[in-house]
Amino acid sequence: MRGRRTGWCVVAALLAAAGCEEEGPAETIGREVFVETYVALRVAELRGSGGDPIPADERERVLARKGVTEEDLLTFAEVHGPDVNFMEQLWDDVEERLDEIRNAPDPAAGAGAPGIPPP
Repeated sequence: MRGRRTGWCVVAALLAAAGCEEEGPAETIGREVFVETYVALRVAELRGSGGDPIPADERERVLARKGVTEEDLLTFAEVHGPDVNFMEQLWDDVEERLDEIRNAPDPAAGAGAPGIPPP
């Protein structure tokens, strides 16, 4: 699990470095909005086609429900990516929420069925 989090921190840092400009910091969506949106996208992907990337139309539906754009997510990663401690805590929160969903029964799938399939 630690390797995955470190990988995300590296990706976020690279995104931030690629987007560096001379301007002041960009306004971003809030941390909670980012976490909720990322978790919703990940759940949609896991419930979908066995680990394949989420189809574009489904991704757009999830983003629309959350009131977020892909650009919002990228800007958040660019702005906060250099703060490794912030990103590490953020990914811990994402993983914790995904674990909670994995361990919660899915009423649509019947009693005792996990909320989302394990990784």
